[in-house]
Amino acid sequence: MILPFLTLAIAAQTPALPAPTGQYAVGTTEFALVDSSRRDSVSHNHFGGRAILVQLWYPAGDAAHAHAPYLNDSGIFPALISQQYYGLDSTTLNSWKAVDTHATLDAPLRGRGHPLLVLLGGLGVARANYTGFAVELASQGYIVAAVDLPYEGFTAYPRDTVFTAGDDSANSIDDAGVQRQQAAGWAADVSFVLDRLKTGLPGVAGQVALGIDWNRVGAFGHSSGGLIAVDAANRDPRIRAAVNLDGGPLDPHHQPIANFVREGIRHPTLFLLEKPIYSDSDLARRHLTRAQFEARGSGFAEFIDSLTRQAQAPLLVARIAGTGHMSFSDGPFVMPTTISQFGGRILDGRRAWEIITTTVQTFFEQVFADSRNPSAVTALSARYPELRFR
Repeated sequence: MILPFLTLAIAAQTPALPAPTGQYAVGTTEFALVDSSRRDSVSHNHFGGRAILVQLWYPAGDAAHAHAPYLNDSGIFPALISQQYYGLDSTTLNSWKAVDTHATLDAPLRGRGHPLLVLLGGLGVARANYTGFAVELASQGYIVAAVDLPYEGFTAYPRDTVFTAGDDSANSIDDAGVQRQQAAGWAADVSFVLDRLKTGLPGVAGQVALGIDWNRVGAFGHSSGGLIAVDAANRDPRIRAAVNLDGGPLDPHHQPIANFVREGIRHPTLFLLEKPIYSDSDLARRHLTRAQFEARGSGFAEFIDSLTRQAQAPLLVARIAGTGHMSFSDGPFVMPTTISQFGGRILDGRRAWEIITTTVQTFFEQVFADSRNPSAVTALSARYPELRFR
């Protein structure tokens, strides 16, 4: 079978996200929360507590509402440009203002009893760069709460205050112990958001929250957000399952940077990981031999075997051939150089998006149906030969 690979190039035209495939129109609304019971070294001075932004994506009813912009806060553009976000030039970043999100602002919720998925981004990545995933899942009937964790992403707060990964002096990417402590703090942020969604919020967000089926709650995230999703499921019984999108649980010294590595997995969990396809010449440019490259993979396989043995719930692990780390975001559509710069054969962005969203949705459907049999998920390999389960 010939797989649909292509080489991505810098798009000259306005970036386009895939149109959602579900039966529902999609609405979105954004709100800010402050956890005044917890202090940190930065946002407490600005907002009187630990500040958290949340954007809800949800099935929308019929109503005339404004188009939802890709980046809802114009104050974030100067920060993205000044910090040369992912090495992108101002022309590329400004083109995001014209991206069609396929969603409307503050539309009314359609129906009740929708499952809730918490979406957590990667370290230093703007929340907007997961719009494609959020909109697709909302079109399928999910309420998606995209949570901007303090100092974890690239976040524009009210009054044009921008915090990025590392702005909090307590955050260190060089110390595994500090990273585990930080992950525990972020998992607590997720629980705080769930508390507020359950106890009531004003306006559109409050109406959307009333539509949540609290018996069907999951969490998924990309990179460090994936690790936090698993940690949050371990600590909060309301979260029934978690998906980790290409989050590496160990630092370069093989020390765990996520608490679940030591605690064990307590809820059904899916690891959906990258699988770059490099030729020998690609590896030579990275100063690696084929044997060295494959040796890296064998070490991770041993770790997964160990994690599986101590797991208290089903653990599925799969890789998607032809993907890179930023394939698990809007990267293929709005910043393709984050994937193509590493060379290798690259899976078509829409194909990767379809595989990722379908696998995530099927996994949560299986868990919410109270089935511990993963056959519906693993059977996707027949439909998508790029998707390979261990």
